[in-house]
Amino acid sequence: MKFIDRELEMEILEREWENRPSFVVLYGRRRVGKTRLLKEFSKDKRTFFFTFPEAIKEVQMKEFKKTMAEFLGDDFARKLETRDWLDLLRYLAEKVDDCLIVLDEFTYAIKSERKILSDLQRTWDDILSEKKVMLVISGSLLGMMWDDVLSYASPLYGRRTRSMNLKPFDYPNALKFFSDPEFGIRVYMLVGGIPSYLKLAGRYNTVEEFIREEFLSDYGFFYDEPYVLLGEELRELKTYFSILRAIAEGNRRLERIANFIGLPMRSVYPYVDTLVRLGLVERESPILGSRKVSLYRIKDPMLLTWFTLTYPQMAEISSGTAKLDSLYKVYSIRFEELAKEFLTLFRPIEFETLGRWWYRGEEIDIVALRKDKTTLIEVKWKDLSKRSALRVLRELEEKSEKLHPIENIGLIAKSVRGKEKLREEGYLVWDLEDIIAHGFKQNPQFGDLSEYFPKL
Repeated sequence: MKFIDRELEMEILEREWENRPSFVVLYGRRRVGKTRLLKEFSKDKRTFFFTFPEAIKEVQMKEFKKTMAEFLGDDFARKLETRDWLDLLRYLAEKVDDCLIVLDEFTYAIKSERKILSDLQRTWDDILSEKKVMLVISGSLLGMMWDDVLSYASPLYGRRTRSMNLKPFDYPNALKFFSDPEFGIRVYMLVGGIPSYLKLAGRYNTVEEFIREEFLSDYGFFYDEPYVLLGEELRELKTYFSILRAIAEGNRRLERIANFIGLPMRSVYPYVDTLVRLGLVERESPILGSRKVSLYRIKDPMLLTWFTLTYPQMAEISSGTAKLDSLYKVYSIRFEELAKEFLTLFRPIEFETLGRWWYRGEEIDIVALRKDKTTLIEVKWKDLSKRSALRVLRELEEKSEKLHPIENIGLIAKSVRGKEKLREEGYLVWDLEDIIAHGFKQNPQFGDLSEYFPKL
């Protein structure tokens, strides 16, 4: 598959390469593309590249010696008799110079024996830090990367010259996986910017087919994906799954989550806090006014889709009767996030911060703040006529009386007929057509987009 985007990350890695010795820590959730990025970066460099298998220490060491022997052209390395990682790491370090060393999926090594952290620290301090070498360690187990590699308590603390948290693709880059923009943007809302998910979706012609085959089939890729994603990071999966199900069902306050799963609020908070720390759930506070009342939302798009569509229908999936009825609910939630991403990436209005606002039953989807000026925007996953769009805008104007001063009122919807006339009347109006058009400015392969827009 063609290597997409990551220009900034490649530039940062190249700077580290030019300023050797350097020690880079690369981390990010499973399937985000860490290994592919490192493979692309290493193409024109002399590279020792080892991916730790999820296995016991003895198997890992055997594979390491084999890879090291092939890299060095030194068959003696394959026959080294040791049970200590320090011996192998020092042997490699003493033999190399002017090269790149990549230790991929390093967290699997830590799981097998935590002492490898201090062994690597000693190898870096004593040998590699004095050579023209770039060392990169990467890992997908985020909790372990933060606690064992990046934290103050880690033996490696203070050694790294750069740490990089690799993020999923934004929507303009996600669209590069698809030839049909409508299909691409809908897939992005359902699974986010994870490269392998987008590549999988590219096999299908319709969203419905993709969902039925991969989310609503017991042979589908996503049928057990959350178990894989969360199972490596967390214990007590039943409790975490219950919390995520509660949030997907609309229970966004901590007390409502606790009531849904039948546990005291003080018992639930540590679990929710862990999900927030892992980037799977996000804590939201009103952008204006009191920030004491928080709401929680599922941040990971794939998990939102799974806990809305798949998890509640496990019995129906087994019997082949699962339905797509909740798909609209996923789109409604994710379209609000897409709208924020559009505003943040392309800045059609000026703002310093944006977020949601709510107070005593009133809420506004997007509040954009700039010094003493405020823009309010309603988000609707609906096809709106000029009349219905105007009704939404006027309702928003009524809400705006609680927030002063207001500079602009706006609307972002799935489609808005007559949006040009509304703009002439002074309103800010965008729809999916505008979001896609801005995203495709980075995708010249699509050419004339007018042929796609009637389908939206």
